[in-house]
Amino acid sequence: MNIAELTVKSLRAHGGEAWPHYRDALIAACRKAPPPFGTRVYGEIYRDAATDPCWMALSLITNAEGEGEGSRHLWDLAACTPDARVAAQVRAHAIDESRHSRAYVAMLNLAFPGVVDDEHHAQLTTLSPGYTQRSPLEPHEGSPYASPITLDDLIQMNIAEIRTLVHHLLQRPVLLGYCAPERRRRLARLLDALRLDEIGHIAYTAALIDEFARSGEAGVVKRLMQERMSDFNAITNQDLGRNVFESV
Repeated sequence: MNIAELTVKSLRAHGGEAWPHYRDALIAACRKAPPPFGTRVYGEIYRDAATDPCWMALSLITNAEGEGEGSRHLWDLAACTPDARVAAQVRAHAIDESRHSRAYVAMLNLAFPGVVDDEHHAQLTTLSPGYTQRSPLEPHEGSPYASPITLDDLIQMNIAEIRTLVHHLLQRPVLLGYCAPERRRRLARLLDALRLDEIGHIAYTAALIDEFARSGEAGVVKRLMQERMSDFNAITNQDLGRNVFESV
């Protein structure tokens, strides 16, 4: 799978053709540091692990936890970002991920009904911070993410969302295969909504990254994209060794 090509194609519906600096930086980064999550081996390892229903169910719980944690980090960034337009976009992202945490629990219930008892199910629902537009935008005390968002943050978020999109593509057929026919349509709708949200997250961060490039930071954007892709690849390879495929 060509990650840069997949991303560029996915962004076209969001106006991705208007972000040439971002596109060039992403293509260059993928060439210099090819993402392991774009390889055939990566997909094979995922599909092999996913043949175990216990692993698959646990991965949904892990993703629910990761989305909830990521939501809190984004909330802190949004709360401390002085640019109201950017802060609103990051806040919306945080609300999405809060909802995604609950969606993974819902997918667990659809694909593996009864796999967790009522007590543990109640605990799973607390993984989401439950953010809405009415939630007060305040950072958590002592949070290391309580600072204005930077170009570096946006690039790291963008790469992480691209990997999450790949995970959705790998996850969809496996989960639908586990799901009973009468629940499959509901599960498919959840999966479709998550995928579209992830593309939206890639799109808004791509647009902001392109803005940085157009303001005279094109060289910095290209350099940071390559550095962070390399860093993310190292993290991905560590996760791969543990059969961990987190959504964020």
